[in-house]
Amino acid sequence: MLTALQTCPRHLLVCEKSSFLQERSRHSAHVETHYYNYCVSICLPECRLLPEKVKNIIDDFGSYYLVKNLPVNEFLTQEFNDRFLKKGLFYALSYNTRIDQDNVAAVLPTGKLILSVNKDTYEEMGLQGKPSLYSGKKAIRYIVTIDLSDSSMSPDGKKFQRVKWALTEKKPLALDFLVSWDPLDNSGI
Repeated sequence: MLTALQTCPRHLLVCEKSSFLQERSRHSAHVETHYYNYCVSICLPECRLLPEKVKNIIDDFGSYYLVKNLPVNEFLTQEFNDRFLKKGLFYALSYNTRIDQDNVAAVLPTGKLILSVNKDTYEEMGLQGKPSLYSGKKAIRYIVTIDLSDSSMSPDGKKFQRVKWALTEKKPLALDFLVSWDPLDNSGI
């Protein structure tokens, strides 16, 4: 136990110089493909007014909510799938969790539930996953990806039953989440 505390998980800090005015700028790709980011800092040196393009991007973020102590298995329910995943773009990101130390979760607008968990949680859940790219040679973190929109995740399917059992009975996870939903038809819930 003490030897595990002496080793520090790998960290990755990405800093990239970019310009919003260049078409080949990769700032959007960096933000959109790192699903566990909940904070992005933008430095605009010698800028008294925000450029219109940046202002429009910030204004389009929309509202989000903090849901405390939400069980991860709630994302598996048919009601959640019908009301949010099928009718809009749903985003959820665990809040106040450390990606390199805590169990974290995200639901992407593509309908994927991604869990980044420590080795103990991974082994207790018994779900299929892959070692995290950032955990080094000896895997101490694992990534479990569950496609909630997959046809094999119907409530009477074996895969669904296995995942539900793992997240409900075997190793229930409850986290605080930042959530946002953009309805496709603007009619709301």
